[in-house]
Amino acid sequence: MRKTLLALAVAVPAAAALAAWWWLPSEQELAARLASEAEAALGVGVRIGALDWRLLPRPALELRDIATEQQRPLTLRRVLLQPRLLPLLAGRVELHSLELDGGTVVQRSLREFRRAAPREKGRATPAVELDRLAFRDLTWVSHSGVAVAYAGEADFDAGLKLRQARFWRPGLEPEAELRIARLAPAPDAATQRFGLRVKLAGGSAEGEATLHTAADGQLRLQGELAPRGVEVQQALAAFNRSSPVGGRADGQTRLSATGENPLALAQGLHTATRFTVRPATLLRFDLQRAVDTLGREHQGQTRLDLLEGLVETQNTPGQGMEIRFTDIRAQAGALTASGSARLQRRQLQAKAAVDVVDGVVGLPVTVQGPLGDLQVQVSKAPAIGAAAGTVVLPGIGTAIGAAIGRMLGGDEPPEPAPRR
Repeated sequence: MRKTLLALAVAVPAAAALAAWWWLPSEQELAARLASEAEAALGVGVRIGALDWRLLPRPALELRDIATEQQRPLTLRRVLLQPRLLPLLAGRVELHSLELDGGTVVQRSLREFRRAAPREKGRATPAVELDRLAFRDLTWVSHSGVAVAYAGEADFDAGLKLRQARFWRPGLEPEAELRIARLAPAPDAATQRFGLRVKLAGGSAEGEATLHTAADGQLRLQGELAPRGVEVQQALAAFNRSSPVGGRADGQTRLSATGENPLALAQGLHTATRFTVRPATLLRFDLQRAVDTLGREHQGQTRLDLLEGLVETQNTPGQGMEIRFTDIRAQAGALTASGSARLQRRQLQAKAAVDVVDGVVGLPVTVQGPLGDLQVQVSKAPAIGAAAGTVVLPGIGTAIGAAIGRMLGGDEPPEPAPRR
């Protein structure tokens, strides 16, 4: 009896492997089939450079040198899928793991994708189950053209429900990472709760988020974070940006998004952060020197006693990030400035009131135009207005907005305007 059971234990998997080997197409045929399926789903051509598959010792499918046929192609250097054999033979797609090793995702190219056309009757797309996702050296090219490499790993339960995840910027010191962990179930079965922990630029942020799935499948994300001690200059450097401002920021952030999948949530993310930096430093501009010389000289740094305000970021597919600054207030000794601004696609619109003692109080300043060629209008003392307006609004606001926005995974804002 034992010999019979042992023989069956060996024969059944062997027979299944033989049947799968007989049924599966050649590597060239399978590569062509997968490329065709991907093109039908995305609406753009897809090339697969090479494909290998094996059944033993564990089923695996490896794809190499994948690229979309676009002006700015999306590329994947290596993709490894490890499916479960018996569910696959039964027509179910259950993956033990999916690994991505190297690649580039261009945000501007994503808008060229289209939703797949409905399948013919009787040819519904099978549900996919996945236990673990891991990726390394995956570069995201933002709408503004800045490339940043990421790594990550995530574990899922049945129904592709996220259990835990970690995403980070490899090789950075101090580290920059986001950890997500599912919390105890919410009273509503359609809602999941997650704990959020961020490490960035020597500071941290902790909070919670909820993910609700509506009856039509739409996802709604809401959450809060409390950034503490995030050094603004280091935070921007972590995402390949330079900052005109230094100092540690504290704040309170609310985030929200709706979409049909996680990528849509990221591309439509909205954040609102009330922040305070005390003290702060303008790293490449001496505001007092600019005032004393009526703007003729401004090399140096400016120590700010206080910088505070509200910054909102809104990701929009095809347009990148819009940043709005309201209630911005900066104080440096006897000089104060307040104002608001809107920044998107390297276009700035800003209004400010700069108070300089020495007889100039509430000086109206308007700054607008493309970054690098801003037009400054003031009612009087143009040199002072140009110096103060250019630094206080786009410089400070861009730095704080970028630090908080990038910490939450949004697109990078454009570069700050050159100092005048």
